Amino acid sequence: MKNLSIILILIIIAGCSSAQKASEVNPTRVSIAPYLKMDCKALATEQTSLVKEAEILGALVDQEYSSDKNKELVAWVLFTPAILLVDGNAESAAQLASIKGQLEAVQEAQKINDCIL
Repeated sequence: MKNLSIILILIIIAGCSSAQKASEVNPTRVSIAPYLKMDCKALATEQTSLVKEAEILGALVDQEYSSDKNKELVAWVLFTPAILLVDGNAESAAQLASIKGQLEAVQEAQKINDCIL
């Protein structure tokens, strides 16, 4: 019975925050039109830049996710109204989704322009 109580508490705690891990962020659809005007070298440069930005934002999203989950755990254990401190990572996740969408658009433009990948 004690184990069941612990499992239920962990399930409740895990389900409260709206924070996402970087791997859970889906790309936002971005038009490929601006990228179709680029040559293959420019597309490769843009892709490299976007990958670096995605890595930085991904680390930030994961850091905010961990922080949010820790705040949530402390709030449930110590003081339930403190759960209002949990603010999620929606802004960073939205930025990451946009970058992921841009990366997909660049990759699509590379295929259309017959770039060697």
